[in-house]
Order: sequence, then structure tokens, then C-alpha cells
Amino acid sequence: MQESDFKNRLNQFLFDSGMSKNSLAKKLKISQSQVSNWSNVGVKRWTKNTKIINDFMDEYYQDNFKIPTKIEKTLKQILLKNSENEVHILMILNAVNSLKLEGNNE
Repeated sequence: MQESDFKNRLNQFLFDSGMSKNSLAKKLKISQSQVSNWSNVGVKRWTKNTKIINDFMDEYYQDNFKIPTKIEKTLKQILLKNSENEVHILMILNAVNSLKLEGNNE
């Protein structure tokens, strides 16, 4: 990952996880001012602490795989029209989950 991408990824993580900059800093024992600076300005170079945060975000996204909103809305519409489609939706979700598992093996 490029240093320039870290800011965007960090801010997306904070949004997705619902964590505050302060709670992330406390959890990882990193200065809150560093986390705040990285989310506002970005990083100029990789450090031990940016690696710690990056690894933490990787773990979070592996454990909290999110189905894209567009797919989720489509599946809900299908269910509302005909609840018998539940079997098909479960098959789709299993397929999506298998993609997640395959991605972890790379």
C-alpha cells in the first residue's frame, strides 16, 4: 500500500468500524495525535505504528467482511417479492463467503 492510500484507508476503517480515533489509539497503545494526524494529513513514511494500525485494519476486514450495499439491497428486494427465494439467496451468500475465504489464502 502506498503512503498516500493510508489516510483514505484509515478514515474508511474508522467509518466502517465505528471506532473513534481516540479509541483506536488507546486500543493499539499509539498516540492519539499520531492517529489524528494520519487521518487528516496522511503518512510520509511507514513506521512501526503505521504498520501496527495497518495490520489491525487487515484483521478487522478479514473478520468483518461486508457485502456491498448494492448487492444487499438487491437481495432484500428479491426476498420481499418472494420469500421462497431464500434458498437461492443463501446460495449466493455462501458463494460470496467462499470468495472471502479464498482471498485469505492468497
